[in-house]
Amino acid sequence: MALVLGIGALIVFALVLILVSGKAIEPITDTYHKQQEFITNAGHELKTPLAVISANTEMEEMLGNNSEWNQSTKEQVDKLTKLVNRLISLARAGETGELTLSKVDFSKIVEQSTQDFKSIMKKNDLAYQVSVREGLNVIAEKHSLTEVVNILLDNAQKYCDPHGKVRVELTKGTWSKNVILRVSNTYTEGKNINYGHFFDRFYREDESHNSKKGGFGIGLAMARELIQVFKGKLSVSHKGENIVFTVSLKSVK
Repeated sequence: MALVLGIGALIVFALVLILVSGKAIEPITDTYHKQQEFITNAGHELKTPLAVISANTEMEEMLGNNSEWNQSTKEQVDKLTKLVNRLISLARAGETGELTLSKVDFSKIVEQSTQDFKSIMKKNDLAYQVSVREGLNVIAEKHSLTEVVNILLDNAQKYCDPHGKVRVELTKGTWSKNVILRVSNTYTEGKNINYGHFFDRFYREDESHNSKKGGFGIGLAMARELIQVFKGKLSVSHKGENIVFTVSLKSVK
């Protein structure tokens, strides 16, 4: 009888603890949701003035004002527009209800994205190797998964060594039932980098060097959060002279 009462008391204690814990984290959860909502709303509000500035800049060009200042303004507006769009996407990634997941053809997405980047790789004088196994499907949201692939490809071409090589491989895991995407690029200086912070928002390893690349350090953070929404994993490692980003998602028929 004493044992039963003891077990009963433990169960009651556990239930009370769960309820109290739930109440304790409610303010944190509410704050998080409000923060995500603010980012989304502020992002949409910023889109309008940026669009107006962009339109005015284009009008100046049409009127013959092609000064370096005008071009600089246009470039900065483009950068800010990309930042706003990615901030909105990042906020939405935190709200899983914003994305409708379904079966998507990962192979077709990778094929299309790698095709889109061909001219950029050629322009940067980079060797470009693509290997895609056909018919690999995963559970995701098509446009968001495409954005992840584009982020990884853009990152690869930006930080690849001069005259280096970018390699893309989509295959099926040898021992698992997962679909594996690997995007790698030559990066000989990558041996001594702290990869633990690579997916932190606004993190860039070398500010003085990477500021020339035009990024904001938000793309990889967004890619990881989207992959997590898809119940997958995004990791980074350095092998030989290459930095390798690996996406792992459960395969579906």
